[in-house]
Amino acid sequence: MREIKMVPIELIIGSIGNIIAFIFCLGYAIYTFLRKGVHVKGRGWKTKDEAPKSYYFTLGIMILVSILSLGAIIFRLYTYYFV
Repeated sequence: MREIKMVPIELIIGSIGNIIAFIFCLGYAIYTFLRKGVHVKGRGWKTKDEAPKSYYFTLGIMILVSILSLGAIIFRLYTYYFV
C-alpha cells in the first residue's frame, strides 16, 4: 500500500506566487467578462463596445497568465512527486 505524504512547506512556499497570480488573474478575467467592460488607465471604466481592443487584450492576458500559473503549479507538483 502506498504511503500518503504531507506536502512539504518548501513546495507550498515556492508555489505561493503562482497561486496568487492564478487566483487574482482568473478572478479579474471573470469580473471583466461578467461586467462586460475593462478599466482603462486615465479614462476609467469602459464597456466592451467603447474600448474593444483593451477589453479583449486584458481578457486574453489575464487568461494566459492564469493558464501559465496553473501549469507552473502542476509542473512543480509533478516534478516533486514523480521525478
